[in-house]
Amino acid sequence: MMKFTNYLGLKSALIFTLLGLFTLSFKQKEEKPVDKIKIAKQVKFSVKVNAADNVILPEGFADTLKKAEDILSKILSSEDFKQALAKRSFADSAFSKTKKTCFERIYDEDGRVSGKGVYENVTRNPNIEIEWVIKKYKDGEKTSVMGFATFCVDKITSHDYWIKNGQHLSLRFVRHLAHEYTHVCGYKHDKLLPKEHKFKKGDDPAMGVGGIVGDIMLDWSKKGLI
Repeated sequence: MMKFTNYLGLKSALIFTLLGLFTLSFKQKEEKPVDKIKIAKQVKFSVKVNAADNVILPEGFADTLKKAEDILSKILSSEDFKQALAKRSFADSAFSKTKKTCFERIYDEDGRVSGKGVYENVTRNPNIEIEWVIKKYKDGEKTSVMGFATFCVDKITSHDYWIKNGQHLSLRFVRHLAHEYTHVCGYKHDKLLPKEHKFKKGDDPAMGVGGIVGDIMLDWSKKGLI
């Protein structure tokens, strides 16, 4: 009888030990550090849509835009965005010619437009509010032009031909708005660049910001952050 009791006691102890190890392992998995978005400075990006009467917005547009605003706000606020721009520099002719003071002309030690300066100009306003005008695309206009913006004017104008559901529309909104907002912050497409670099990432701040935002979205998507 004593042997049987000892057997039950050992069996119970073994079961409790295994349960304890399982619980500890489960807690460790729960507490395992996960990738998080590191914040450099808080920036909120929001838009007020002004669509032409003859523009038909896709179903669920409001929700798609809300998601885009949230993602772009997170990217502009992130350490990833700050560090990516800090590694870049751009052609010294990329600043818009104006006496307006809505942006600072910040150069690096080589006389090029500083990536750190682009970051400071793009994120200088912690509460960005942009009017987004969506107009009907007209036959004969260049279909490669998705939209445009003017420096120091808080407005982005876009053609409607590409604003259709599918192809991760919210992510396309994010990249497009980031690109155009860089123009608002004083940077133009540099027409003095060699032909092979025009309208590409290279030395163009707007293309550079758009590319960085696209890369961050891809990285965060893989990590399950967005």
